[in-house]
Amino acid sequence: MLRRLVLTGLVCVTVTGCARIAESRLNPMNWFGRSQAVAAQPQDIRPLVPEGRRTVTVDQRVLIDTVTDVRIERMPDGAIIRATGYGATGGSYNAELVLESVDGGNLVYGFRVMPSNTSGNGRVTVATVLTNAELAATRSVTVRGATGAQRTSR
Repeated sequence: MLRRLVLTGLVCVTVTGCARIAESRLNPMNWFGRSQAVAAQPQDIRPLVPEGRRTVTVDQRVLIDTVTDVRIERMPDGAIIRATGYGATGGSYNAELVLESVDGGNLVYGFRVMPSNTSGNGRVTVATVLTNAELAATRSVTVRGATGAQRTSR
């Protein structure tokens, strides 16, 4: 009888403990929340090649019109930052998340695309990878578009 009582008690404690871990910061699924809209901050386009070089290439891509979603998905070697947005015209191509600044664990990416003159669905999804070392120092990720930005944070 005592053995059953102890076993039942241990099962109850274990089950209630699992519920608390699922909601805690120890669970990697809780590290980043949903993205939220934030005001866009204009920044200058930086050249891809340092000034001292003879050949200078300037990124001709523009910021996507609207960023609608930013998600950070954990993986064994770090995380994937995935952003979705809509271009002003359909058929945007050559999309990339370009790191614009790092400030105290806050990463700011520009969602850059090459616009096209074609019509159609302007929805574009792009991703980039963070290593575990980069992720450990990251508190929030902001992805900027032309008319706004989305931020997700721990």
